[in-house]
Amino acid sequence: MNVIDLETPKNSEIFYGPKTEMKEPFYIPEYGITFRNTPCYQLRMSSQISCIQYVISGSGILLYDGKMFPVKEGDSFMLLEGRDQIYYSNPDNQFERIWVNFRGELSLSLIRSFGLEEAVVFRNTDSKPYLEKIHKVCAKYKDPEEYKEKSAVEFLKLIQFFAKNKENKVSPSTFLEEVRQYLDFHIMEDLCLTQIAKRFSFSKEHLIRTFKKTYGITPYQYLVQSRVRIAMIMLKTTDSSVGEIAEKLRFSDSQHFSDTFKKHVGYCPSQYRKNALK
Repeated sequence: MNVIDLETPKNSEIFYGPKTEMKEPFYIPEYGITFRNTPCYQLRMSSQISCIQYVISGSGILLYDGKMFPVKEGDSFMLLEGRDQIYYSNPDNQFERIWVNFRGELSLSLIRSFGLEEAVVFRNTDSKPYLEKIHKVCAKYKDPEEYKEKSAVEFLKLIQFFAKNKENKVSPSTFLEEVRQYLDFHIMEDLCLTQIAKRFSFSKEHLIRTFKKTYGITPYQYLVQSRVRIAMIMLKTTDSSVGEIAEKLRFSDSQHFSDTFKKHVGYCPSQYRKNALK
């Protein structure tokens, strides 16, 4: 599993389940709360865990199964194991979230049985009371078997709650997904919004307005966030210098790249690389 996670105990409350070798059929390895004003830029590639989160405040973006979903205050979202999980808060309106990570065939079977395996975002669906109850149960039981059994009961109630709110799930826009994919495919090139809008037979103003209304960010902001995400991977997995990465990702210079990266991630590129390699 390739995990890049910048959330730390100083800006989150993270709790861990009791140690056990037997994590089937259901287990919650971590649960917690991430406070507002916490840089959140997480990449879990082929994740070995699933998660359910409720957005207390702020807003952000999910990239899941090749689709893009905006999330904001009052929304719940669910990301399942075995898939790429990428999510990040908008730097000007950062997330505050309560969440649980979970794994095991029982959880996936429950989700499938309620027809929720393709559900990602539940708009205006307050799962906070259910997550808080799971937190309380997890904190109460220290014996691994009791911990798994009692938390599984509360997890079932949470899934039943989502099943009752199926109508709130979000479907991505087909047209805007095509625009987004075009941006992704040409991310290493110099892009012009006027030309992109013309390609899709819209005015530049209409494209910006529609994209922002749907996703909460402009096409340009999405492009910048995507380049930051690729920079994170390059810093972690290559020996390219900060200047080389800045040039490849079409930033005007190293300083512009460093300032943008720090705004989104909370660290300058060199410090991020140092932390990631540790």
